Amino acid sequence: MTEKKIDVNWAGVVSNQRLAKDIWEIVLDAGEVEVIDFNPGQFVCLEPLEKSSAMARPFSISRINALDNYFSLIYKVVGLNTKLLSLLSKGAKIKFWGPLGNGLLPPLIYAENWLIGGGLGIAPLRFFERLISGNPDRIAKVFYGAKSKDDIIQLGWRKEELLEVATEDGSVGYHGLVTDLLNQKILESHFQEILVITCGPKPMMKQVAELCTASKIDCYVILERIMACGIGACLGCSIKTTKGMKRVCHDGPVFKAEEVIWDEI
Repeated sequence: MTEKKIDVNWAGVVSNQRLAKDIWEIVLDAGEVEVIDFNPGQFVCLEPLEKSSAMARPFSISRINALDNYFSLIYKVVGLNTKLLSLLSKGAKIKFWGPLGNGLLPPLIYAENWLIGGGLGIAPLRFFERLISGNPDRIAKVFYGAKSKDDIIQLGWRKEELLEVATEDGSVGYHGLVTDLLNQKILESHFQEILVITCGPKPMMKQVAELCTASKIDCYVILERIMACGIGACLGCSIKTTKGMKRVCHDGPVFKAEEVIWDEI
């Protein structure tokens, strides 16, 4: 197995704001790295801010601004490192390396592209939505699942009219799981050419994969794992697939859904 040679670069904080309870978006100036080379589904690693930690912190790329050479990351404050990240203000500098992993440029052959996100898994799907919706001949529908309306992150979708929300408590949108909403939409679709891309909690993605397999719909999943290096060196994010052991950071994080052995994750 080969490792990628990755250079460590400095990024400047352009903005860092709270979007919802404990959810933040940081916009970074990529400096010498060209964000036009970033693909949906890829991620970057940020240098840990807590002095006691040496582990890299992977974050999905949520959006790019090619004109200004900015990229955005969405994160949840769950510990000391992300708390320190939320305290960074405009002009601060942070080390990063990336883009990392293999992303996905959705093929043009599909009539529609359905993006299924659960919780913070919605973040990398914004990159896909903006790329697909930038083509007037392509359709990107977003299905966003959350516990309640208070957990919905306002992300400024390019085509808000193609966004459908499902909340478990019924406080907004469809009352139920986003997978139930997906199943309903599949039945209404008459099984036209659809590509599904999903990111979120493992049980949700597993069910999305099963629904797509049963309906013969092509599906890709964006997996999230704890990573120590982000470049395939440590093997800490390895998973078992139908094609053998794969490293999420190096071979993924985007995988064909049918290749993932869900019960082994």
